[in-house]
Amino acid sequence: GQLAGDAAFDPLGLAQSKVELYTYRDAEIKHARLAMLGAAGWPLAELWDTKLADLAGLPSVIEANGGRDPSLLNGGLGLVSPAYWIAVIAFAGFVEYRSEVVKGAAKERDATWMLTGSWTPGTLGFDPLGLYESLGATARGRFLMETAEIKNGRLAMVAIVVFVLEEFLTGKPVVELTPLFFTPFWKVVEDLMFAAPPLYSQ
Repeated sequence: GQLAGDAAFDPLGLAQSKVELYTYRDAEIKHARLAMLGAAGWPLAELWDTKLADLAGLPSVIEANGGRDPSLLNGGLGLVSPAYWIAVIAFAGFVEYRSEVVKGAAKERDATWMLTGSWTPGTLGFDPLGLYESLGATARGRFLMETAEIKNGRLAMVAIVVFVLEEFLTGKPVVELTPLFFTPFWKVVEDLMFAAPPLYSQ
């Protein structure tokens, strides 16, 4: 397909037209980016929340929730400050408004953007680190980067679902269930070396 990561896989037939396809892609890339942030932030919060809270002289929300991130299934959402939720909703609203402004301007410049490809869903004009050009400042390089982004985003969406189900079903934090993924490499090597049986016994 013309879109990055489009393998023409739609068994439920959700996208019956190009307009629907682009609408779903716009929603997918937003969820993918949010999921990538969440997939990284979920375990990092469980690892660092207590230490950061102690440094700031604040109670640890995750410690109060049994070491698990607050969620609908884990509970603990009531432990989070209302100021946080207000800030999150305000920021999300700003990002959504900004994306609609950019999208509207792009469509005004080129009414046939679906045919010409002059605008791609998810393009907000925000790339301060120049990541979209890291594989080359060409259309091909950008397409490869968009493909990498959407594929990693899809994987992150699956990971978040797994995190939620793991913690709900076991009652334990993911960093405790799979410590190998959330422990520094040198620490893993150290533990393996000291835990290994001696080569020779007397």
